[in-house]
Amino acid sequence: MLTYATPVSVLVRVPLAAAVALVCLIVTAAPPSALASGHGRPFIWPTTGRITQPFGCTGFRLEPRRGKCAHFHYGVDIANGLGTPVYAAADGVVTIAGWDPWLKRDPDWMVLLRNANGYETMYAHLRVKLAKGIHRGAHVRQGQLLGWIGLTGRTTGPHIEFGVFHNHAPVNPVAYVRGPLRH
Repeated sequence: MLTYATPVSVLVRVPLAAAVALVCLIVTAAPPSALASGHGRPFIWPTTGRITQPFGCTGFRLEPRRGKCAHFHYGVDIANGLGTPVYAAADGVVTIAGWDPWLKRDPDWMVLLRNANGYETMYAHLRVKLAKGIHRGAHVRQGQLLGWIGLTGRTTGPHIEFGVFHNHAPVNPVAYVRGPLRH
């Protein structure tokens, strides 16, 4: 048993396993936006446009199964015109710059950044051309040009899939960016 004070200073006794579960829930429930980039700045939207497919369970048959979802979308799709610039949502190091290594059939052109504090950001369906200086191992700054919206991989129109992962698990990108998406 563990005794702890609740936010209203009431002492509660719970089994240790329940306390650990509660701490895990508290730590992961609220997105630490201010810590996401490693410099006290929240993520920024990587491009302009409109969200055409949200994060999570979806009815889109081309998305893979995950948990209880027959089809799961790992990011948000942001649609805009071909060639619209795509920028780094946070400071990071490029770990992938090229064809998606997980898709053997009809892969997309993508950039994956390792950001601070166990975060990674993914920018998929880019044009098959990266901005100057973007290559595996490159250090990028928040707002730095990565590439341009394209049509690579399985797409229904020009867009990017913007994904955020924390400790390799997908999280809803909308909860981690500052302000509304600009059109």
